[in-house]
Amino acid sequence: MKYLIQIDLSPEVGAKLEQNPEEIQEFVGMWQAHNPDAMYFSMTRRRATIVVDAPNEDSFFEALHRTWVLTQDYPQVDPVATVEEFGQIMQRLGMR
Repeated sequence: MKYLIQIDLSPEVGAKLEQNPEEIQEFVGMWQAHNPDAMYFSMTRRRATIVVDAPNEDSFFEALHRTWVLTQDYPQVDPVATVEEFGQIMQRLGMR
């Protein structure tokens, strides 16, 4: 299953991270270790969006916890489906 992880940074946390580039590298590396399908960094907001394919949230719990400690806010985690997968799910549920 794919998971969409959205991480918002407060201005205070963002300023702290800007002073410590090694923490930014650690953050990026920790999520890259999960071979994400995509990593997006907003150019207008302090937000990172990461898409990972994993059997469940337990497989990336350590990265979630470290992100929570680093950003002082728990990331939003949403299981997501592609258009094809969504159609198949709706069909299985008898809604299509």
